[in-house]
Amino acid sequence: MAILFFVIIFSSMGFGIVLPPFIFVAQNFGATPMLAAFIVSTFAMGQFLATPIWGRLSDQHGRKPILILTMLGSAAAYALMAVADRSGNVWLLLASRFLTGLMAGNFAAATAYVADITPPDKRAQGMGMVGGAVSLGFMAGPALGGLMSGTTAETASLFWPAISATVASLLTMLAIALFLKESLTPEQRAGAKQHAADKSADKTSWMMQIRARPILALMVLMGFLVFFAMTNFETTFPLWADASFAWGPQQVGFIFMYLGFVVMVTQMFIVGRLAPIFGEGRLLQFAVCSYMFGLLFMATMPFTSEPASWKLMLFGITFTALGGAMFNTASTSWVSKQAGEQERGAVLGLFQSAGWLGRSVGPTISGLLFQTLGPNSPLFAGAMLMMPVFIIVTLIRRRHAASESTAG
Repeated sequence: MAILFFVIIFSSMGFGIVLPPFIFVAQNFGATPMLAAFIVSTFAMGQFLATPIWGRLSDQHGRKPILILTMLGSAAAYALMAVADRSGNVWLLLASRFLTGLMAGNFAAATAYVADITPPDKRAQGMGMVGGAVSLGFMAGPALGGLMSGTTAETASLFWPAISATVASLLTMLAIALFLKESLTPEQRAGAKQHAADKSADKTSWMMQIRARPILALMVLMGFLVFFAMTNFETTFPLWADASFAWGPQQVGFIFMYLGFVVMVTQMFIVGRLAPIFGEGRLLQFAVCSYMFGLLFMATMPFTSEPASWKLMLFGITFTALGGAMFNTASTSWVSKQAGEQERGAVLGLFQSAGWLGRSVGPTISGLLFQTLGPNSPLFAGAMLMMPVFIIVTLIRRRHAASESTAG
């Protein structure tokens, strides 16, 4: 677990390094806010396509080889991003962003690794450690990326952040190859292959069989909606901060670092302790309300460039970070308990892929809203989308309670 913890830190650091300047660079290449947001969303599109595939392959061939392969691919993708920055080619920038998303679909294998080595009653705590590792990398990455990418939106550059991400990906690959032990036995991998073959012989895909489970199907819908809502704010935050405070990559990078800190504390020290007491369902209800409150607070406050104003903004953004972190950890633990041993990677891959589908659609919509209705419109849209998520979580909790009552 300790080795995986550091592997995830380096992996997420590579992602975070390029985040602060990315949407500014896309605009500097001639993209409109909507097109720039769409380019950002191609990362999620890649994850949407690749996540269930990497999860299923990791069930059949082991977690370690999949993680090695995808980290090598990430290094190549970030190197291509550096070339795109130097050439000023917006379509090459899009291709590199999409490729990084394809490789980042390996998170299904990483979370399945944690599920392999933790018992069900410790699952939320294990997922919290994974989330905490992501947050540590996300804290360091944006801060470094902001420092390396320019002081204003007009001077933003991706070259050195992309080179740093390439190095971080290569170091991560080496760490996996040298230190990470495979979590699946040969017998488990053989069983997963036979399980997949049996599904194929039945002419029914593993995805269709998962969808046949009503509770899991609702969880997948929940994942799509909540990440669609979250990305409405996250994608356009640099543009929103520029419009509200005239900020550039450096300031945005430090705010992302603060977000990572809140997420780390929540996932490593709060969710794991609260889940055994309240259960994942109650934590998800609180998480949705917290995220909704944070968005509405920021959307309704009259901000200026004065320091007191952006410090007030931190109050609202703390609630979004807390809610998002709690949702990510508790929902992954909840979903993993719906899967059998031989399909855990595939089930987690499907859930995460639904989330990445939401992230694929959300940025373009938020960019269009920002461009046509104003800076605060993506925040209002995200808050509205959280309402059906709360209803779905409540419905799943009631079905669980009814099922347990019948079993008792």
